[in-house]
Amino acid sequence: MNNNNPSGRRPSRRPDYLTGKGGRRTLSRATFGRRKTGGRELARREGGEIAERNAEIRALREQKKEAEWQQDIERVRGGVDKIMLGIVLLLVTLGSIMVFSASYPTALSEFGNGFAYLKKHLIFVAIGAVAMIGISFIPYRLYKKWGPFAAYGVSMLLLAAVLVIGTSEGEAKRWIYIGSFSIQPSEIMKVSLVLILAWYIDKYRDRMKESVNRREKYKYNVFFPFLFIIPACLMVLLEKHLSGTVILALLGVSVMLVGGCDLKQTVITSLILGAAAVGGFIATHPYALKRLTTFTAENVDIHNEGWQTFQGVLAIGSGGVFGLGFGQSNQKYSYVSMAHNDFIFSIWCEELGFIGAVLLIALFVAFIWRGYVIAMRAPDTFSTLTVFGIVTQVGVQAFLNMMVVCDIIPNTGISLPFISYGGSSLIMLMAEMGVVLSVSRQSYRKRSSS
Repeated sequence: MNNNNPSGRRPSRRPDYLTGKGGRRTLSRATFGRRKTGGRELARREGGEIAERNAEIRALREQKKEAEWQQDIERVRGGVDKIMLGIVLLLVTLGSIMVFSASYPTALSEFGNGFAYLKKHLIFVAIGAVAMIGISFIPYRLYKKWGPFAAYGVSMLLLAAVLVIGTSEGEAKRWIYIGSFSIQPSEIMKVSLVLILAWYIDKYRDRMKESVNRREKYKYNVFFPFLFIIPACLMVLLEKHLSGTVILALLGVSVMLVGGCDLKQTVITSLILGAAAVGGFIATHPYALKRLTTFTAENVDIHNEGWQTFQGVLAIGSGGVFGLGFGQSNQKYSYVSMAHNDFIFSIWCEELGFIGAVLLIALFVAFIWRGYVIAMRAPDTFSTLTVFGIVTQVGVQAFLNMMVVCDIIPNTGISLPFISYGGSSLIMLMAEMGVVLSVSRQSYRKRSSS
């Protein structure tokens, strides 16, 4: 037995500064806890710094890959995309022919001249064609810097003006009349929203990707983009234009997702805000609730609330496989309301049949395909998202209109792009096509021969 340890106990292996031996102070539990917490904070900070460095390294690698890829690509500035131009001209031509057929009885009854609506429509086509050709020659970089802000600001002012001096047609208050010409500011806002979101994502895409913590990621990926989407949707919703609000929201979210915004955060936020907005609107506007109940009702009164939808579906069914022939529609004689506008697709189906409907749908699919090809070949993020947004707007609006006419979704005021009777919407559409064609001039890529 060791004489220096008379008790026979095993000596403590704890350090002197913990046991209090050697005249040192004993470390309390609180002090030990603070040191432990400080170590965790230090580790957390170091982990954050490592994550930031890793994000920077990934960004540099992506930039290097992009630079290497660009070396193998030769960009040739040339003419506009001839396929897209041909599709647009074909859609406008077919639309003008169908506007004449669908509007003839109404024009004859209202003006004593069956060509009245056609003449007005051709004037809108001519104005739109001038706008499309002129804009197609303007390099998109000239309006990339200030154009999105100017367009968005003007659109917001016009939407505010609608609430004060606008004209109501039915429940919605959507139009500003200048003499006999009407302006629908929500149509201008569609392209304005695309432009401002394309500008934002192009400018801040690095911050969107490199954000480390969840709060910063949400701020750049969701919060800032929604600062443009929410006011636009709110102003259109105040006009009691629910379908226009839905199109704007879908358009904005689509551009965000394609632009690289966080999928989970964007979708969850969109669903929450969308459900709240639509639910609140339906709850506070009886006519919207009535449309919804009419759509879901099994025994709806086809001589009252269900008249328009029933007559549209009847026109589609009457066409059969090959249709009754151009100009031979029966439902356009005061049965289908707005036969030359929102419900022109039903007259198209009645006169040209199932085959004609398939061909028109195929034409819109070809339009979307060619637009996305131009977007993928575009020189930069801004031009890519701008073309994508414009093409998506046309596609979404076209298929929503067809779904309304076929009684797949509740009846809303959505026109069929390029086909319905024109006005400010047709002029804006053709001006947007000028933007798409402008981008297509410098989007051609080919492998370098070197």
